[in-house]
Amino acid sequence: MKNKLSIGEFAELRNITTETLRHYDRIGLLKPIEVDPKTGYRYYSILQYEKLGTIKELRQLGMSIDEIKKYFNNRNLKQSVNILKDKHDELRKKIKELQQLEESISEKIKHLEDISKVSDFEGIVIKEIEEREIVTFNKSIKNEIDLSYACLELENALKEISPILASNRYGAIIKQKDIELNKYTESIVMFLFIKDKKNINENYIKKITKGTYACMYYKGSIWDIEVNLKNMILYIEKEGYRVCGDVLQIVQIDISVTDKSEEVLFEIQIPIKKY
Repeated sequence: MKNKLSIGEFAELRNITTETLRHYDRIGLLKPIEVDPKTGYRYYSILQYEKLGTIKELRQLGMSIDEIKKYFNNRNLKQSVNILKDKHDELRKKIKELQQLEESISEKIKHLEDISKVSDFEGIVIKEIEEREIVTFNKSIKNEIDLSYACLELENALKEISPILASNRYGAIIKQKDIELNKYTESIVMFLFIKDKKNINENYIKKITKGTYACMYYKGSIWDIEVNLKNMILYIEKEGYRVCGDVLQIVQIDISVTDKSEEVLFEIQIPIKKY
């Protein structure tokens, strides 16, 4: 049993690298007790085991070098408790964010697996859909440039972790009055479904009422809705319904998950009522 240890021996005792110890020496965090003036070899005391172990554990807690230096500066019970409380709060916040991210990824996987099973791109089905909330700035888009700016503005309004990738939260509104005038793509307004209203200006939040919807999937672009929409309206009238609100065009698979245009998928949802 000896007090003076070589840098290699000391590093091995704490299962760290010698380069880590050299780095701690250079920045003044943990100095050796002796440096051989001829060889430059560093030597450490076994009595320094506690400080090195504490440094290692503080690093595991995510503390920066500056925070660790502060920890050792006039170390006392009160200061140590306060620093550990701060790190605990940070850790709890990070855990919450990771839980939210896990839930988000799980939802994305389920959505993509479910939507990939869709094979009927011409069938029209009647669905009962619950109330939903969206954020929209009510700006009409005319081309891809408008579309890009509209999407960017909407995404910036959300304060969520990974809200868009592999999701079906983007959509477009086509006003009922425009449908009646056969102006299917002249005043499309983009929106995003929202989950958390925090930090979103209430003036831009809108409710999509629950009700009965005629729904159909189609492949193509946001501008390719006209033919499908006309067919849907004919079907609606044939079945004894009437259009009773704005049409929703929801992106089910978008370019965030595929570069293949033939895989991009939209769903048209038209609110309807019986005559």
